[in-house]
Amino acid sequence: REGGSVAGAAREAVPSGGGSPARRAADVALVGQAYLADADLRKLFSEATVKESQGNVRAAQRLYEKVTRLAPSYVYGWSNLGNTQVIAGDLLSAEDSYTRSISLCRSSLASVPPGSFAIRKCDDLWLLHLNRGALRLNSGANMAGDALRDLQIADELRGKPDANILQNLARAEEMAGRYGAADRHYDTAISMTSDAVSPFWLRAGMVKLQIGDLVGATDLARRVEVKFPEAPEVVAALAAMQAARGDVEGGRRRWGTMVERQRELFRDPK
Repeated sequence: REGGSVAGAAREAVPSGGGSPARRAADVALVGQAYLADADLRKLFSEATVKESQGNVRAAQRLYEKVTRLAPSYVYGWSNLGNTQVIAGDLLSAEDSYTRSISLCRSSLASVPPGSFAIRKCDDLWLLHLNRGALRLNSGANMAGDALRDLQIADELRGKPDANILQNLARAEEMAGRYGAADRHYDTAISMTSDAVSPFWLRAGMVKLQIGDLVGATDLARRVEVKFPEAPEVVAALAAMQAARGDVEGGRRRWGTMVERQRELFRDPK
């Protein structure tokens, strides 16, 4: 759908650039549009969304690129293009597309007269910031601060608890060393998804370990273990928690159940 989220789907990739300086400057001057008035362009955009929903990402990306060329002020042409670029692993281009969509959405909102109901508004700016924040969160530690700001904006704009925002926000806070805030946001996200154990629960457990809540940490890790019993991340986490509770030998034995290649993933490089 328009502005749909692929939060958390980003992976490392080889960059392909984000457009010329002249093109960027021209885009800044555009007033964003949240609706395509031209019927042919609406049809083209609809065809792209169908291709994307069918998993034909390359075809969808080509069509979204065409939409952005023909309608460079259309917010969702850029945001949906960014979604396909994330899936394709082109993270720098995806960030550029998300940034354009955010700028256009903000200019669109600024251009709508107060109290106007006849003009379609760009009413999901929060989702655009969530998408860019999740992308930045998966782009390395050097982007963690930018990711945190995006996710804080998304949380504020959303205006109500959103599990997807909160788990990403908590991870950004965790990376920034803000363990108390991360713990609170992880707890809220888990309370909203308690019927389905998710891998992010293990990160929440490790945050609890950081703040000294060994009981809460172990409880979350064991619940994840039930669903993912052989995952090395779970084994390593439980070994650390076991040692933290004073059972160092038991932690070592659990640690030893992993093969050396797995243990290397979790060793402190220091």
